[in-house]
Order: sequence, then C-alpha cells, then structure tokens
Amino acid sequence: MATERLSISMPSEVRARIREYAAAAGLDVSTYLVIAAQAQMDEQDRIRRVFETFEGARVDAEVRAAPEVWPGDEIELTAEEQSEVDAILGRTRPGEAAA
Repeated sequence: MATERLSISMPSEVRARIREYAAAAGLDVSTYLVIAAQAQMDEQDRIRRVFETFEGARVDAEVRAAPEVWPGDEIELTAEEQSEVDAILGRTRPGEAAA
C-alpha cells in the first residue's frame, strides 16, 4: 500500500504527549498516529453497526407518526381511567380530577 504525507497542526503540548506515548510504545510518531486513528475509526464503525438497527426503527417510527396518529389514539378512556393516567404522569394526584 502506497503511503502519503499528511500535514496536521496541533498545540505543542499535544505534540509533546504524542511523541512521549509513541516512544513509550516503541513506535515512530507516524506509525503511532496511524494506529491510533485506525483504532478510533474501527470503534466508530462498530458503534455505527450496533446502532443501525435502532436508527432503522427510529426512522420507521417517525414515518408511522407522520400522520400524527398513534396506535391506541382511538381508545376513549373513562373519567376514572383518565384520572389514573393523569396521576401516573404526575398531572394530578390519585383520585383528584384533572383541571
């Protein structure tokens, strides 16, 4: 694989730490940075794969919600049931009528 030069700018403190860590690992700075960047990209790829399923479900839910009708919206609650729901949601206390 051909290699290409990449010039980056950074604060001198970061540069010093990179040189220190590369030396401790027995690597030159270029190799150390390539390994670190590859590890970060691999981790992001793994995370992206894990969340792809959830992202698909989120998009599907948004599509279903687009008409702003949710399953169960057609259900009419009794006053007692609505009072219980309001109490669970913290809108009122149990047994107290909603305002």
